Amino acid sequence: METTTIVQHLKKLEKERGIRILLAVESGSRAWGCASPDSDYDVRIIYVRKPEWYLSINEGKDNIDYFEGKLLDVSGWDIRKALRLLAGSNATPFEWAQSPVVYMEVPGFREELLTFARAYFRPVNALNHYRGIAHNSLAVKDGEEMKLKKMFYVIRPVLAAQWIARKRTVPPMHLEGLLGIVAEANIKTMIKDLIVRKATVNEDYHYVPDPSLVAFLMEKLEEVKNIELPKSPLMDKEPLNVFFREVLTNTWK
Repeated sequence: METTTIVQHLKKLEKERGIRILLAVESGSRAWGCASPDSDYDVRIIYVRKPEWYLSINEGKDNIDYFEGKLLDVSGWDIRKALRLLAGSNATPFEWAQSPVVYMEVPGFREELLTFARAYFRPVNALNHYRGIAHNSLAVKDGEEMKLKKMFYVIRPVLAAQWIARKRTVPPMHLEGLLGIVAEANIKTMIKDLIVRKATVNEDYHYVPDPSLVAFLMEKLEEVKNIELPKSPLMDKEPLNVFFREVLTNTWK
């Protein structure tokens, strides 16, 4: 699917729903750097509605879903929801802000969002997020076939959890960046080879994982399971309130 086609659908979504898209990015395997030829497009958006929508005694729906065929999956959040989650150190806004694939953006919005993401980042919250995903995904047994696609749903959160445990910073979204913390040359080579292979096979491709890679992932997951990070102090939310008001004013003036 061409980028121009995706943008056309996003423009249509703006018109139909009465919103302005502040940021539209890729969030799935295409953003991780491990897409298959038939991977769908996981487009995630942050949008803003007109001021009167926020001046109501009723709480409106603060998320949007939009699908087109089998390949285009668009979903996202109202900016107020996105900023609330960011204030709570939810990992998802951090990922969207650093996606390498950007379809639409209000100039400067992503940079502001990423600055706030770093400021409100709380390692313990993010570590719990990624090790939870890794734990739920690690149903890998020696000698058994599994979808290659599913292996990346183990590799990426394990490495992200390791990154947070060691560096206490926002982990990269792209797999190549996460590989920087893998000291074992053979494991790094295996993962890179899987990325190359995935680019040539369909999403339903099955394979038998290398036992040493499975052992590595289980070992690293066990390591982060036993790590207890200190709780970070809560940050003042007023800068986010100011930013929200600025976006609301500047978008519709």
